[in-house]
Amino acid sequence: MHNSIYLADDHAIVAQGVANILQSLPCVQEVAIFNSGKALYQAVLQKKPSLIILDIEMPEWTGIDTLKKLRENNDIPCIMLSMSDEKYIIKECMKLGANGFMPKDCNVVELGEAIDVVLDGGTYLGEKILKILAVKKTDTNDVFELEAEITKRELEILAHICDGLTCKEIADKLYLSPRTVETHKKSIMAKFDAHSTGKLISLAIKNKFVI
Repeated sequence: MHNSIYLADDHAIVAQGVANILQSLPCVQEVAIFNSGKALYQAVLQKKPSLIILDIEMPEWTGIDTLKKLRENNDIPCIMLSMSDEKYIIKECMKLGANGFMPKDCNVVELGEAIDVVLDGGTYLGEKILKILAVKKTDTNDVFELEAEITKRELEILAHICDGLTCKEIADKLYLSPRTVETHKKSIMAKFDAHSTGKLISLAIKNKFVI
């Protein structure tokens, strides 16, 4: 599949650096750089990419402004990049329909995982971001509310984990790569604040994420 990415960042050197990383990923065939959210949005009206990456701190249209505009008429997957790790900004982006939120100092491996997961229909939050959006325990009996929403794909994988399937078995069943399933599982475990598969299954059943 031909995957194209539109990247908006008003800092040319930073944008080119991110673009170089993206172009080194096997799953990415084309990267277009825009120096503003408005320019990216106008390009989307002409041709839709597979994925959009938005810097949050941009003049005129911020990344959040651009995301709002994009969500008025399309559901192209969007990953937000930011130097900020303020919880309210992260939550606002996810509420508006972002599919991922990454710190600008993320490494190549993490960015590659984010691209894979989001293109597969999931949500990706960097490890640093997941720690900020840790689960809120409502009592001492492992009942909680998740700050970071579980996606449809993650629920599907969670159900298979609870059925006792390994990541390879899940990958074969869903026609995904084992690496993609492992990445989804890591994200799910972080969202549940579970440090073992057994604990994850226990929490998922107790909180009725699976039946």
